[in-house]
Amino acid sequence: MEIPTGKHLKRCRKSLGLTQTELSQLSGIAQSVIAKVENESVDPRASTLKKIVGALNRLQFPDQPHVVNDIMVEDLITLFADDTIQSAIDKMIGSNVSQLPVISGSGSPIGLVSEASLLTHGAQTMGSVQSVMQANAVVVNYDVSISEARELLTNEEALLVTKNGRLVGLVSRIDMVRALRDISQ
Repeated sequence: MEIPTGKHLKRCRKSLGLTQTELSQLSGIAQSVIAKVENESVDPRASTLKKIVGALNRLQFPDQPHVVNDIMVEDLITLFADDTIQSAIDKMIGSNVSQLPVISGSGSPIGLVSEASLLTHGAQTMGSVQSVMQANAVVVNYDVSISEARELLTNEEALLVTKNGRLVGLVSRIDMVRALRDISQ
């Protein structure tokens, strides 16, 4: 991947009709930093460039998904750690889903019950969800890029998506495949 120069970023910003102040608001980067990046008077961090490029891309290609918030499933069926395994199975089958997030009383994700986690624990239907959940489920912020999420999903079944520490969505492999299809159309 080619790293954009400050001059390139400035041309792109101007072609979109944005001021540095507007780009600052969209990217969360201070206007003074954007000015220094565009004038190439600083060597910006990768995270700074990522935020600037992400904001420009969202404006340039508004119909394409850019972050997990764009593709996540928001209408979630959740479990609590003390729910029964049988209730988790019933919810999965009744809702035709493969993963159920496990949340705390405050809405923070604490784990994930998946088909794989149920099968790993055998035919057990007695006991609590806590005994079969993946406690190390991958949690990402709602503004994680699609490319980062895609990379994570090569090794994970699903990503739990949070905003301000609360569960707001889930991205599974099929959600990512759908997003890839939408990008290519």
